[in-house]
Amino acid sequence: MACFENFTASSTGHRSPSPQSSIAAHTTNLSYEIRPSPTVFSALFINGMILGLKACSAVPALSPPASSTVPLSLQPTPTQLLTIHQPGIDRFPFSKMRDNLINMCAVIDEEEFTRDLFTMPSFNIAPGLASWDPKAWKIERYFAVKWGFLFY
Repeated sequence: MACFENFTASSTGHRSPSPQSSIAAHTTNLSYEIRPSPTVFSALFINGMILGLKACSAVPALSPPASSTVPLSLQPTPTQLLTIHQPGIDRFPFSKMRDNLINMCAVIDEEEFTRDLFTMPSFNIAPGLASWDPKAWKIERYFAVKWGFLFY
């Protein structure tokens, strides 16, 4: 997951403001503004922000206890609190998946998982739902066939 952490920092889609975005920022009614569809990158980045994780942190550690303001779906499990693991795992809103990634780290190829997550169809994030809401994440067939076992 070290690759995941470094990739997240450079892939969040942040760009310097364009003249059009500067103009839009100064208008009083932005209801017409088209927002990009959420991506796996943006959802994981936002979840990391909610958890207070640094985007480039790749040092394995225990998950710290979460504050009461952290959504239940991102609250660390006992496995996360007691087992040193890559912090990128904490960003997923699926507790069973997080536990399985930690417990199976010796047999899961982290590079392959990360490559498939970011370069193949993995998840669609529903617009209008929170990044931490598991219902917002729709697993793609390719990813489900290869990595679906992580959810059980």
